[in-house]
Amino acid sequence: MAITQLKTQQLQPNLDPITELVKKSKTDRPSVNDKSSHLLTWQPRVASALSMLCPSKRVPYNPRFMLLKANESELFFNLLKQSVKLNLTTSTLGYSYHCNETKITLTKAKTQQDNFATLDSCLAATTVDSEKLFGCVRQPENSPIKLQAGLVHYTNGGILILGLRSLLSQPTVWTKLKQMIIKQEFEWFSADESHPLPLAIPPMPLDLRIILVGDRLSLAELQEFEPEFYTTAIYAEFENELHIKSPEQIEQWFAYLQFIADKQQLPNIDKSAFARLLKHATRYTGDQYYLPLAVDWVQSLLVEASYHVQDNTIDDICLTKAIEQKSWREDYLIERFHEEIFSNQIMINTKDQVIGQINGLSVIEYPGYPKVIGEPSRLSCLVHFGDGELIDIERKTDLAGNIHSKGMMIMQAFIMSEFAINHQLPFTTSLVFEQSYSEIDGDSASLAGLCALISALSEQPIDQQLAVTGSVDQFGHVQSIGGVNEKIEGFFAVCKHQGLTGQQGVIIPASNQRHLSLHDDVIKAIKQEQFSIWAVEHIAEALYLLTGIPYKDENSISLYKLIHARMQSMLLQDKKQDSWLSKWQKYCKK
Repeated sequence: MAITQLKTQQLQPNLDPITELVKKSKTDRPSVNDKSSHLLTWQPRVASALSMLCPSKRVPYNPRFMLLKANESELFFNLLKQSVKLNLTTSTLGYSYHCNETKITLTKAKTQQDNFATLDSCLAATTVDSEKLFGCVRQPENSPIKLQAGLVHYTNGGILILGLRSLLSQPTVWTKLKQMIIKQEFEWFSADESHPLPLAIPPMPLDLRIILVGDRLSLAELQEFEPEFYTTAIYAEFENELHIKSPEQIEQWFAYLQFIADKQQLPNIDKSAFARLLKHATRYTGDQYYLPLAVDWVQSLLVEASYHVQDNTIDDICLTKAIEQKSWREDYLIERFHEEIFSNQIMINTKDQVIGQINGLSVIEYPGYPKVIGEPSRLSCLVHFGDGELIDIERKTDLAGNIHSKGMMIMQAFIMSEFAINHQLPFTTSLVFEQSYSEIDGDSASLAGLCALISALSEQPIDQQLAVTGSVDQFGHVQSIGGVNEKIEGFFAVCKHQGLTGQQGVIIPASNQRHLSLHDDVIKAIKQEQFSIWAVEHIAEALYLLTGIPYKDENSISLYKLIHARMQSMLLQDKKQDSWLSKWQKYCKK
């Protein structure tokens, strides 16, 4: 068997590269070289797409639209705008309109003070409307016509970055913008179709490229609205995570953090904060091999830390205080939930041994709440004589989602494959999440449910000091799940309140080891051998930890043999009942 008891160094990201980085660093500040002076240094795919949109030599067939999957935030738009400008060499001045009472004429702009001169090579806006984007025609009473410029005029010859969500809410605005960009001509129109323009206004040549920024849902909505648009526009994704494959990439990530700090005029980052930053970052991404590049998350973390700065430097002390303060502010709902368990309103057993009962782990997400809550759940299973049906009480009462139901069916398939070789199973089982009163979904409790089922069939007790999370396939292999840190910490909080015994712990899938980044109090308890984390690859390994009896063993007692013996007893009893019933029926006929 491949049971692994995880050591403290396996419960968080490897900090050895940080130690080496601090040793070789001659300054407290991560190096930000000339190449790293803009956002796209860490986004090679986006930079490649931008080079196609902004080639050094323009030709008529160059693309004019770029779709960028990213968050629509003001900070991101500002940083992207700065990066885009570095790729532009435009010198267009734009145009100038001259208005009188009878005629409007168009000429090329001579200075940037002209009314429709180009103001910048790149502008960005998260939200727009028709007037902000296209300008408008104004005619005050008894006054000459006035033309007001919009964003398309101010960036003529350059690039305009727009938020996709705002455009999708105004389909007419988007359609007009697209037509103007393709035709390379701006045509004036009346905001009120029932009132035409008072004078003919000559169209203005338009040389503009558009970057549309939106999340996955907005991009999907655009694709559904205009599927053919995707065949011509350049597509790229802002990667919110950096895949760490070498210590040099960790150093690049720290340089990225310092870049954001510099752009936002925040304090410098001290090298003493590196380890804490790395651990907090991997907890955010949920993977020890990925670090976040999300600009809003980075800025939020550094801003919070800056409130505790003493010498204009973000060090380990102020970063730790910031993380603890943020967690304290957000933990009210978690504390209230734990109080329900601590006061025995929700019953969780962490000390006894019980047949057919197990502590499963799941997570709860509340709308509008920024965290997920690790939830220990009591699963129980009962077995009685029947026709082989697995009764999922959650599904029977319409409290289970589709993925949960799928997990239950996989459990049933495993049992049928293991034990129903030449005959129907002679028992019926019922499985339920105790004290669960709302809909549940997901298959992360399928390993726990299957262990409870086998415990009930074999009549062997499960150690309630252990909690289980993981999904299983039809062959009993344990598969990874989400929210592993929150699940472990949720069960640890209950064990700590009820008293740590040194035998308590959590069984997780081996494939989830890379996702571990646990709180310091959990790591401390594991280091002091008061709590344990076990990694397993097959249900047989989990069952051995839970019951102390191997699942299959030819040379000694096993759960498999116990279940087979009980099945034979049930089948024999069934035959006796059938024999007695047939004799009674024959007697009655006489």
